[in-house]
Amino acid sequence: MSKFPITTRVNALDSSGLVAESAAIASNAIAPLAHAMTAQRLVQKDAAHLINNSTVSLALAARLWDPVVWSEWTQLQAAIMQRLHAQNENWHKGCAILIEDYGQLRQANTMSKLVEKQSNLMSQSADLLTSQATNFVALLENIDVDYGYWASQKLRPDDYQAAR
Repeated sequence: MSKFPITTRVNALDSSGLVAESAAIASNAIAPLAHAMTAQRLVQKDAAHLINNSTVSLALAARLWDPVVWSEWTQLQAAIMQRLHAQNENWHKGCAILIEDYGQLRQANTMSKLVEKQSNLMSQSADLLTSQATNFVALLENIDVDYGYWASQKLRPDDYQAAR
């Protein structure tokens, strides 16, 4: 007995649609597992970078007295601060736009317009947060890769001997 008020039949001609629907359901059923596996893979990759950069940093600590290493290290820090400052400015601009749009909510003259403006404001807020989070994580990834490359280059014996 069906739960639906109308009895439905599956014809032999309709079986391809049923197979496609079953495949879609099956692929969606494993999507959370695939997502978890992707997250785990990325965390492991980041942990490997962190361990590598930590090891390279310990080895590089003895070379911080070198004026070239110190100068380049401070330049890396300055570049990071510039990127953080730019992101902070973008955050403030985005918030200013949201505040301006929030002030326009009172101009709605119907309930549907009010709901539309509120929904738009929530969407813009979510977009701003998504953009900021994505840009910040991208900055962290860039710092990780750039620092690791720079530090490993500074530890190469031929570069060290050429600088002397």
